Amino acid sequence: MRAAVVEPGEGRFIAVGSAGTGVTVKVTASETGGLCTVWEGHVPPGAVGAGPHYHRERDELFYVLEGELVLRIGDEKRTVRSGTFAFVPRGTIHGFHNAGRANATMLVVHHPAGFEQFLEEMQRLAARGGTRADRAELATRFDMIPAPAVPAFITPRAR
Repeated sequence: MRAAVVEPGEGRFIAVGSAGTGVTVKVTASETGGLCTVWEGHVPPGAVGAGPHYHRERDELFYVLEGELVLRIGDEKRTVRSGTFAFVPRGTIHGFHNAGRANATMLVVHHPAGFEQFLEEMQRLAARGGTRADRAELATRFDMIPAPAVPAFITPRAR
C-alpha cells in the first residue's frame, strides 16, 4: 500500500443514475489495501442520493462539502450543511436526499473497502436498463439492505 493524493476533479467517474448523475471514486481497495473506498457524490436538487438502508458489514462516513442535504440516521432526520461530518456504524439505518434548491456535494467513506464494486455493477445495470428487482438483488449482494417499510398509520373511521 502506498500513499494516495487525488486532486480536485480527479478520480474515476461512475455514472449510476439517470441524466448522467454519478459519483467520482477517489480511492478503492487496491489503493488502500482493503481499508476503505472513498467517493465524491453530487446530489442535484430534489434527488435522493440513497434511500433508507443499512449495512451488516460496513461502516460509512459522510462529509458535506457544499450545499445542504437531509440526512437520516436511525429515526432522526436533520438538514445538514457544508462542513458537517457524520459517522454511521454498521447496522444503523441511514439515507440522504437533497430537499433544497441548490446542488450538494459530499465525500463518502466506506469501511472496509469494496463499495466501488457495487458502483461499477450499478453502472452496468443502469446502462442496460435493469429492473427494480435487479437493483434490489444487486443491493443485497453488496450489503445494502433496504430499511423495513414502516406500516402507514391507519386512523379509525368516525362513526
